[in-house]
Order: sequence, then C-alpha cells, then structure tokens
Amino acid sequence: GHVRGLFRILLFGRILSRPHDHCPHDRDRVFLTPYQRSPHDLHVGHSTVVRGFYDRRRAEVESFLSALSKMTDSSISDMVYECVKGRWEAHPDDRSRLKDRRLLNDARELRTLSMVAAALGGEALARIFRALSYDYRVWSGGLPDLLLVRARCQGSGENVELGEWVGEGFSKDKVDERNAQRQLRLLFGGDDEFLGCSKNSDSTLKPFSSNRTRQRGVQAAELPAFPAKLEFTVGGKRIRAESLFVEVKSHNDRLSERQEDWLSILGDDKARVCKFTHSSSKSKSKKKSRASDGSSE
Repeated sequence: GHVRGLFRILLFGRILSRPHDHCPHDRDRVFLTPYQRSPHDLHVGHSTVVRGFYDRRRAEVESFLSALSKMTDSSISDMVYECVKGRWEAHPDDRSRLKDRRLLNDARELRTLSMVAAALGGEALARIFRALSYDYRVWSGGLPDLLLVRARCQGSGENVELGEWVGEGFSKDKVDERNAQRQLRLLFGGDDEFLGCSKNSDSTLKPFSSNRTRQRGVQAAELPAFPAKLEFTVGGKRIRAESLFVEVKSHNDRLSERQEDWLSILGDDKARVCKFTHSSSKSKSKKKSRASDGSSE
C-alpha cells in the first residue's frame, strides 16, 4: 500500500520527471500519457537479457538513493509533498485533475504518506526502493503484513495523537469508514498500489474498465482540497515519527524465502516477526472439557 505508493511518488517523481544525461529522451518514452500507471520497462527484471528499469537508469537511481539515505525525516516528508504538488499543478484545470485517480488518492492521503516516509527514514526507504527497482514484480510481494507507526515529542517522549497531528485517515470520524473500505479490499482482493499488470501471473492482465465506467467514475469523483504541508514542530515541540514492520505468523506457519529476504533487507531495527502460540489456559480448558465428557459417558 503506502510503501509502494512512496516508491511510485518519489522514485518516479525524481528519476523520471526530467531527462537524464545518459538517456535524454527517457521521459518521453516511459510516460506516453499523463495517466499512465508505470514505466513500460518496470516489470523487466535486473538479471534478464533485456535491459530493465534499473539497468537503464542505474546511475540516476543510485544517485537518488544515496541522497535519500542521508536525508532527515522532515526533508523526506517535504519531498513527498513537493512531488505530489508538482503533479497537481501540472494539470491545466480541475477537470483534468479529476481524471487522474492516483493523483486524487495521493492528495487525500498526502499528510499520511509524508508521515510514513518520515517514519521509515531515508536509509530504510533506500533499501526498499533499490529492491523494487531491481525487479518490481518479484519484490513487490513478501513485504511484512503490518506497518506500525507512532509519533512522539522529542525530549519528553510524550505520544502524539496522530488524528490531531496528521488528520486524514487517523481522525476519529474517518476510522469507521477506513475500516469498512479495508474489509471490502480484503473481500475483493484488490491492490490499487500494484503498478502494471497482475503480480500473480505474467500473462494475466487486469481488465480495463470501459469508457462508460470511467466516465461514471469521473463524474462521481470529488476534487479534494490540496492539504497543507505536514509540520514536524507543533507548539514549539519537535515531533519524531517512528515505524516498525511486523510479519504475523501462526504457531505452525513458516516464513517464505521472500519474506526472509525482506526481513533481512529491512533489518532488525525496522522489522520484527510476531508469532502466535496456543494459549496454555485454552489448552487446559479443552483438556478439562474432554475429561468431563469422558466421565459422563
């Protein structure tokens, strides 16, 4: 979700927003329309015979990731904001913006995306983005199940209410709506942040919606007000966002090779495994119930 969204916003915004010295017409060739979801070579892996996304832009990607790994949390947050704002202002009018569904979603969640980017930090983001650049189809799967975030005041360590600081989906009036939407996504198995064709099959493409369906979506969409930039100093107090990936496993479940790879990439400071075990009290109660059933017979 948000991690792949940040990959799309930051890497595409910085790498593909301007021509490169080694590939001066790169922008014209990878984005043929303003509504294209991803570069055409994104799903070509690093180790394949045909040069893929990373190989074509190795110098530019590594230069950006090196700079990203050294950036402060507030600088990363500001960069997310500026990238989305640049896309917003690139549209000539509101009618054009309404046709760009990803832009509308990014604008509605811009402060959340900014906070998540700051919480992950430059070093973790650089490691994640490098893996996704190598082979997006392969590495877009296997990320830990949960991303936990919190904010604290530096010095005092006092927790900051995310609903008051960030707003958006963290505000109380949005929690119920967000939970309902999450349930719908689980039911239908959709993943709006996966770029390009289906990640479950190389030959299966997501069906395109008809013109009539897209027109209904445009008419029903509402243009959100562009949000204010997320500030990391509130009331004279410096706020620091923190994050932790959590891979959840049952007592008899094992990590896949890809999950183990991601845990290694993220490192112990950014990822943990949470393994559920049988409750001893429940197992004792079951044994007692079985014993009582046997004695009554």
